[in-house]
Formats: sequence, structure tokens, C-alpha cells
Amino acid sequence: MFDAPAKRSMAAPATPFASNVVCSRSRFKWRLPKTVAAMLASALVLQGCTGTTDVEYGVAGYVRGFFGGVVAEEPNAALIGRDVLTAGGNAADAAVAISFALSVSYPSAISLGGGGVCIVHDGAIGVTEVIDFIPPAGTGAGGDRPSAIPTLVRGMAALHARYGQFPWSGVVSPAERMARLGHRVSRALAVEMSRAAEPLYGEPAARAIFAPSGRLVGEGDILSQPELGAVLGQIRAGGAGTFYNGAMARRIVDGVQQAGGSLTYEELRNYTPTWRLPLIVPFGDDELNLAPPPAAAGPMLGVMWRMLIDDDRYADAAPEERAHLLAEVMKRAAADRKTWLGEGYSSTLPLEDVLDPDRVAGLMANYSPTRATPGAELDPKGRQLAEVISGTGFVAVDRNGMAVVCDLTLYNPFGTGRVAPGTGILLAAAPGLRGRNPLSLSPAMVINTGTLTFRFGLATGGGPLAPASKIQIMADTLLAGKPLDTAISEPRFLAVDVPDAVLVEKEGGDDLAASLTARGHPVSRLTWPGQASAIHCPNGVTGSSSRSALCRVVHDNRGYGLSSFSDESGG
Repeated sequence: MFDAPAKRSMAAPATPFASNVVCSRSRFKWRLPKTVAAMLASALVLQGCTGTTDVEYGVAGYVRGFFGGVVAEEPNAALIGRDVLTAGGNAADAAVAISFALSVSYPSAISLGGGGVCIVHDGAIGVTEVIDFIPPAGTGAGGDRPSAIPTLVRGMAALHARYGQFPWSGVVSPAERMARLGHRVSRALAVEMSRAAEPLYGEPAARAIFAPSGRLVGEGDILSQPELGAVLGQIRAGGAGTFYNGAMARRIVDGVQQAGGSLTYEELRNYTPTWRLPLIVPFGDDELNLAPPPAAAGPMLGVMWRMLIDDDRYADAAPEERAHLLAEVMKRAAADRKTWLGEGYSSTLPLEDVLDPDRVAGLMANYSPTRATPGAELDPKGRQLAEVISGTGFVAVDRNGMAVVCDLTLYNPFGTGRVAPGTGILLAAAPGLRGRNPLSLSPAMVINTGTLTFRFGLATGGGPLAPASKIQIMADTLLAGKPLDTAISEPRFLAVDVPDAVLVEKEGGDDLAASLTARGHPVSRLTWPGQASAIHCPNGVTGSSSRSALCRVVHDNRGYGLSSFSDESGG
């Protein structure tokens, strides 16, 4: 269903931003493949053009002025997403291009062997959906490093088939080009490789990619991945089906088995992503959209959000109480998750019951604004759910108000740490072992219920730290009215019920730690490894560039990502 390259109209779409769509060359030289650009140009009737220059639809710089925004944890991928938007692509095109690019430029967090979950909103038709391509465990026998079923390729094919505008080849080719010709290693990847240097050196196939001269490639070095480029080339030319059927699929399965993974040809061939309805929590004139299980952070975030918005609890709390309130909400949500989380990371309760306002209100019945609640009072059975710090995320919004927010994962940094020989693909670890699971997955998106416009999108990596990051940033931005960059740069913390603890970020967190300690929270300190990527458009993206120019696109200063946004002046 999703395997063939999508056949789409080559005409430029009508856009309410016609005054911003001009035929002038930008400083960015990225192009779609020449054959694709030629096809587009031959079919294109340029709309809203001024001037007589030669930038065609499908060429970076076609859209001048407000093109939307993109933010990701790795700059090479973010730049590719930006160029897709400035070439006239929509947010779905940018999301697909970013995802494939990340598999090349940020393999510590995602590869063609991984997967994830995205929320997509199409403002033109007022539809918000979730595409679930969370990787299940492979069932092949005999591997010493169990691996997941690769789901990213079909997940992106499904997203592109339903919402994409550019030809399939145009959104895959930038990643292919990076892999074949090489790209400069970003600081984001270099830091992750330095942390995993010993395991990468220990695996011959990984060492051949990341240390071809005997030294691990570092920031600014050229990283070439010709085998991965060849795989991407076949995906570009033949569609996603070439990855899941026939000779390439058998080569991938053979490579996975040689690398100690657990994958059969049948489960690779039969894998299909799933479109789902989002979980929705209304508040004010907006609604928070989250992913449902197996993205298990979705219901947990929904429960936390209900606790905060009930009777305007967070908005009305004194500033000095808010950190304590968040800590209490986190602990209660962590304990509550154990009452509904079932096998396969599904919910044993109907999701409407999990988010029922009366049920959630009961979780706060013993809340004290001045005293920490002992974890044992919240979770007497003392069960603990382990999670690994991993994953990445990004947000893309286009000039017409379409938005895509994705959380992606390998379930472990660099997955299993092994590459399927002959493919260049790092394998995702199998979920269910040693804290490798989708408990931290769920993008977050806020839509205005009156105008059906996108207002806010947030993606994070960081395993168990991801939901904590999300709820703090959302509360500070959407309920307390802080600017997005301030909310993201604030010191963060994670509160858990078992063991009863609050982990506070070392950098800049002294006052926060003191405040929580004063209310009886057992505080420890850590260097916060999780990153957030977010876009906030207080007035929505409505078809007016002057209103959309109020958007803020922010990457986390804890990492080395990139955010790109232009207002109506082209800035």
C-alpha cells in the first residue's frame, strides 16, 4: 500500500502566501535531482511570482519570505528540512527528508533499522493524525543481540503517501547524496560517537564506517557511507517496497542475522505502519494532541496535563510552588502508569478512562502545596520500569499551516551497536530488554479548536527524561506564558516514585534544587542529557505571514542542533 513511489501532481500548490512566493534565487543551492526538477519545471505554472529570475519549484529558494520552520537535534538534517520547505515542499515532505537524513547524519539516535511515531496536522482540512511505526521486536532465533524490525522506511512512505507533495525521489535523495558523497560530522554526532567509542571500535562493520583510518571520525571530518547510500538509492528509485521485498530485503535479513540480530524475512515483508487517532486533552480554546500506545508516554503526558490544568492549578500556583507541583505531578503519573500499562506497552484500560477528568483529579487528592508526598504512598507495590536514555525528535511546519512532530528511536544509543554487513544499517535494539522500550515516546502538538491551526509542537529524546522535559516546557510556555526559548533553557528535573527521588539538572539548577529540598523532596543532581526541539506559534499559522512571524522555533542549548525559521522579510 505504501511501497510504490507516490505519483503526485507536479504543479505547485495554491498557497495563501502567494505574496511571499517569488521567483528569486536564495543563497541556498540545494536542489532536487535534476530530472525531478526538470519534470517539476515543465509542469509548473508559477504562482505569485515577481521578478524574472530562474528559481523553479523544487529548488531551494523558490519560496521567499515565510516558508515555515524546522528544528532538529542534528544540523545537517535540519538544513535539509529547511531546504525542502524553501523549495516549496510541505511539512510532510520536510519530515520525510529529515528522517532519512538523520539516518545518515545522526545514526546514534536513528537509522533505517529504527522507527518511531509522528503526529501530523493538516490545517487545510482540519485533520490531525498519528502515524505509528514504532519498531516491534524481531522474532528470529539464535542472535546474541536481539534486534527490532526496521520500520522507518515504511513509516515515512505512509506519511508521504498520505500527505506528501514532492515526488518520493525528491525527499529521499538528499540523504542518499550525504551517504554516497559524504558529509561533515556535526558536533552533535561527534559527541555521541565519543561516548560510544569503545563499542564502535569493537565491531568490525561499525569500525569500518566510523573509524575507516583507525581513528574515530570527529567533528568536521568527512563521513562517507557508500553502502548505506546504495540502499537509499534503491529506496529512492524503487520505493519503500524494495526495502521490504525481494533481493534487498533478503540481503537485509541476512545482514541482520550475521550481526547477531533477530529478524525473519516474513516479518520484515509483512510489517505495516498504523494510522491512529491522537489522544486529545482540551484546554481553553486549544487541544493537546498526543500519541496513543504503544507510544506509552502519550497517556502519561495526558494524565500530567490534566492534573496541571484542573482548576488552573499550574497557572494559578505561585511561581515558587510550580516546581514542587510539577514534581508531585510527575511522581503521581509514574505511579499511575503502572496501573494501566499492559503487555506490549498497551493500555489495560480504555484510553478515555485513563484520561477521565474525575479519575485524574483523584490522583491529586492528597496533594500538599508545601510538602512532598512520599513515593511509597503513591506506589505501595514499589514496581520500577527501567528506560534507556536514547532517541531524537524534530518539528516541521510549512507556510500553509501543516505541521509534523516526530519522536524517533533505536531503543539504545547506536541500537545494538552492530551494522548489518553490506547495508551500512545500524540495527535497532529489540524492545523489552534492559530498559529498551517505547515508554518515553510521544510527540506533543497543540491545535486551536476554533481555527484548527497549529500552535505548538514539541519533540524530545532522552528516554525517561523525555516526558519530564515535555511537561515542564509545555507548562511553562502554554500555561505560565514564558517565551519558548526561556522555557527550554530553564533547568530541568525528573521526579520518580520508586525510588523516591528528584533528579535535578546540575547546570543552573542550584535554586531549583534548594526549593525542592525545602519541601521535602530527596534531591540528587545530574547532567541533563535529554534535548528538546519545539515550535510555538501563539497566533497559529493561519495564512498570514505577519501573524505567523510571531512563531518561535527553538533548539535546545544542551545540544548542538539547529532551528531555522523565516518571517515575511525572509529572515
